[in-house]
Amino acid sequence: MKCMMGSILPVLFLATGSALAAGNEAANQDSSLEGLRGIVRAADEASISSDLGYPIATLPFKEGDNFKKGDVLATFECGDIQAQLKSAEAALDAAQIAVANDERLARSNAAGKFEVEMSRAKANQAAGEADAYRSKLGRCTITAPFDGRIGAMPSHAHETPEPSRPIMHIVASNDLLVDVLVPSVWLRWLRDGEEFALNVDETGTTLPVEIIRVGATVDPVSQTVKVTGRLSGEATGVLPGMSGPTMFKSQGE
Repeated sequence: MKCMMGSILPVLFLATGSALAAGNEAANQDSSLEGLRGIVRAADEASISSDLGYPIATLPFKEGDNFKKGDVLATFECGDIQAQLKSAEAALDAAQIAVANDERLARSNAAGKFEVEMSRAKANQAAGEADAYRSKLGRCTITAPFDGRIGAMPSHAHETPEPSRPIMHIVASNDLLVDVLVPSVWLRWLRDGEEFALNVDETGTTLPVEIIRVGATVDPVSQTVKVTGRLSGEATGVLPGMSGPTMFKSQGE
């Protein structure tokens, strides 16, 4: 019995070692340098909403329209805020007059330090209320934070949007990124700054992409890692959401 076990164990060890070696060899092969799909997305995007609770006055752009940074995207009917600001500014003027009067009286010993400090505190309070209304009035006009396009416009002029419902969704038009999942063994040679190609299905064009970021974690199930690159070629007609197969250069090429 001992002799039989002694003859079987080396065979099992050799078989197991061969399987592990084959697995490691397969893992080391760059057999998928082509065909991994990349997805285009905008580097910047935002869902625009408002907490004012006032009707929309204007929406100058429609879905698909291009806009520039600083363009007005939406305005609101904020007559109430304007009236409140005017009242707050009048109260501030009155408080500042009271401060000047109390300071003059104090110099003549006709008013004490307490009266002067109280009038100054009331003036500061009035100034704070006026600033709050100015800030709120500033939110009555929404301007574009970057160059882009209107991706979606679920709201319409004259509607009063709910705070939780976006008025519009905007995406950057001049800065497009590509996300692609690659085998985690590529981390042995894949680095920021390297390039790969994306063949966009929808346009039929092949564009160069420069890697700007390699994911910080590996999916243990699929043994993949996300790589993000920036389109470095002429991307006319390419939109977020488009996709296509990619082609990477292997190590040393």
